[in-house]
Amino acid sequence: MKKLIFLLLVFVSLNSFGQQFLWTTNKSGLFQGSEVKVIPIDKVQNKLLEYFESYDNYYDETGYTKDGFFREFEGNNSNIGSDKKSWEYFKKSIYGINELTISCIKSNLGSSSSILILIVKKDNIDCISFSNQLSRGFISTYNGRIDDKKTRFVKFYKSLIED
Repeated sequence: MKKLIFLLLVFVSLNSFGQQFLWTTNKSGLFQGSEVKVIPIDKVQNKLLEYFESYDNYYDETGYTKDGFFREFEGNNSNIGSDKKSWEYFKKSIYGINELTISCIKSNLGSSSSILILIVKKDNIDCISFSNQLSRGFISTYNGRIDDKKTRFVKFYKSLIED
């Protein structure tokens, strides 16, 4: 169930309904020719802590191979056919990433917004989603007020970007 909720967030984010690409660490942009803001990788942790302090919950959707990520998503989503060209372009872009690239997408789901962080390496994809909506599998941030939770989140994030 948790993965299905996450996959729904990804699908909404990848389609035009209320999505906004906020930033990426990829110097050539998220996609070829994109004009998404590029930030240095050493600034990402501060950005994530801003989201951690602003949203009530985050979701750990880590541990995918690239193939496994797309297999999981395509197996749980019958709506891809409606925008197959964009989906194939997204897949090609993700498969083309061979070094650590972190990107941020903001999605408006109607009743609230969510932030999706994609951490892409040569063979793997890890995702973190921040939201105020309460769904199964959430991890509470207490809006970043408890230092122990924040410290654990920073350790979790660092474990995802280290080789």
